[in-house]
Amino acid sequence: MKTILTTLNAKYIHTSLALRWLYVANKDRFDLSFREYTIKERTERIAEELLALECDVVGISVSIWNVRQTRELVVALKEARPELILIVGGPEVMYEPEFFLADWPIDYVIGGEGEFVLGELLGAIQEGLSTEIRGVSSRGHIDHTIVQADIEKLALLPSPFQLEEDEIDRPHRMVYFETSRGCPYQCQYCLSSLEKGVRYFPQAYIFQNLKYLIEHGARQIKFLDRTFNLNREHTEGVFQFLIANHRTGLSCQFEVYADLLHDALIDYLNTALPTGFFRFEIGIQSTYEPTNRAVRRKQNFELLARNIRRIMDGGRIDLHLDLIAGLPYESFDRFRQSFNEVFALGAKEVQLGFLKMLRGTNLRRDADRYGYVYQAEAPYEIVCNADISAAELARIHQAEQMLDKYWNSGRFRQTMAVVFADHYAGRYFEFFDELGVFYHSNNYPYHGYQLEDLFRFLYHFLQSKAIDLLLPLRRDFYSHFSRRPKGFWPELLDKKKRKQLLYAIAQDQAFLQEHKLNREIIEKHTAIDPSPNGGYWLTCFLTEGNRELYIEWLGVMK
Repeated sequence: MKTILTTLNAKYIHTSLALRWLYVANKDRFDLSFREYTIKERTERIAEELLALECDVVGISVSIWNVRQTRELVVALKEARPELILIVGGPEVMYEPEFFLADWPIDYVIGGEGEFVLGELLGAIQEGLSTEIRGVSSRGHIDHTIVQADIEKLALLPSPFQLEEDEIDRPHRMVYFETSRGCPYQCQYCLSSLEKGVRYFPQAYIFQNLKYLIEHGARQIKFLDRTFNLNREHTEGVFQFLIANHRTGLSCQFEVYADLLHDALIDYLNTALPTGFFRFEIGIQSTYEPTNRAVRRKQNFELLARNIRRIMDGGRIDLHLDLIAGLPYESFDRFRQSFNEVFALGAKEVQLGFLKMLRGTNLRRDADRYGYVYQAEAPYEIVCNADISAAELARIHQAEQMLDKYWNSGRFRQTMAVVFADHYAGRYFEFFDELGVFYHSNNYPYHGYQLEDLFRFLYHFLQSKAIDLLLPLRRDFYSHFSRRPKGFWPELLDKKKRKQLLYAIAQDQAFLQEHKLNREIIEKHTAIDPSPNGGYWLTCFLTEGNRELYIEWLGVMK
């Protein structure tokens, strides 16, 4: 009985650890293989490829990002081959198996961690035995058990991190790694709140697999642990191992609870950690305590903020802070305060997300209590609730677009530093909100734009506020080029004037000698723009990096 395991990842660089675990747990007993696709691929083509393999069973991992495409895929597969057995699992389907069995042309739903359950189910199908197995639902038998696999038994399996199938692509894709399963917290909007307890893989198993990945070309390792720093001894052990085995070009990402970071660990990381090696993702979500209590989220923002500032001061770790718009009791104005308090911490990235009413979560069950209206189809994003309107959420969506383009992109570092120091101090959300309104009123595109467009749009917005930041904008713009671009968005010099100026500079031998330049560089690899005080700024695009020079006068052009 030939079985194919598959899923549709959000992007090519992503990989599915779930498929690999299912594969290593069952490959020695069954004719089993796995294939990955992305949500951007045509489901018809995916179905054709799977059908061409002439398999008997297809198992599919379903998540919130691929649920629509997966439904299209299972429909196509069943229409082409009604006898094909379809098994689905994953966070999207496992809490409401009866819904998916009624709505999708599938045969089985596995609830929870399916490594060993899948083997039981395949064995029963192959031998013609009863499929009423714990954690398995079918149209004649619904079982809401959410299975947890035995961690010690998993650690005895062939490693899902050392598969021969991954050797070629490993340096080009994200490697997902787990040192534990489960979450101790009860955040009501999160599926992890439905799990009980935290289980850790053996330390020797963790170190052996990390060593392999480091030595075999992994470039990005993302740890899937819900709260990586929950256990102090475990956390310190993994951090020390990674630092001792650091390899240039490798980065590691962790989800951490900043409240739990103690001073000794922060001091250790701030001194021993190679810069850029670690990235911490910290979910703050809201700074409003009534909101946190409503969703049963424990958080000490004062301690959290102190620890984040200490990490920022160390300059070794990239920080990614998360906020969620649309949580209970948080109005538009109160969300603005949460945003400003979090943004003030100065993290390299701030992700502004929107509440999604995930299947199985307690918040979805209690939606009426808070007046929630949300999308019927995935990703189940909220439309409004009793405290925030649809129009207000639309404005936050506009601000989120501006946040990603002008802050998280890292393209406007010098400009943003001046904006928030001199013009919008403490009013961070207001800046992104007003910029979003300006975009909307001018019908600026959110997609399909050029880099120069982003700078031009921001330049016009700042002009509308009587803010002159031409020089930092110019510096940010030119920092993205290793060759001279066609131009700078404000037409401050016509083409003839620019050519005359560069020609005059190219004739000034003393200037060229002083700055170790030559005529070719000036005429072919240099941009020139007027300075507000009457001089000119030159940017020379050189192989060793861009060089910026200021000239008060230009010989024959004076």
